[in-house]
Amino acid sequence: MPNPSPDHLEGRLNAHRKLFIALSAFIAASSEGRAFLERVAEDSETVSDHEEDPGIEPDDGFAMQQVADDEMQSIVKAALSRAAAAESEEQRRRDIAP
Repeated sequence: MPNPSPDHLEGRLNAHRKLFIALSAFIAASSEGRAFLERVAEDSETVSDHEEDPGIEPDDGFAMQQVADDEMQSIVKAALSRAAAAESEEQRRRDIAP
């Protein structure tokens, strides 16, 4: 596909995001997987504490790094929420089973 439209690219990115959330929620079903995702959520690729001085106006590299970091945090948070909801639903079913 030579020049996909912005709508096409957005649709593909949304599909990737949904897939990452589903896979991450699957990983979070185990205690080891949940611990891994929690570590990922705590990690940050964004420069902080004057590790590098971006100057008065940070360049695009710093802005892109923050956007990527925010998106990773969002995906992991959604996955952990989905895993918790699935676990809660499973527990509810066990509680009402005869």
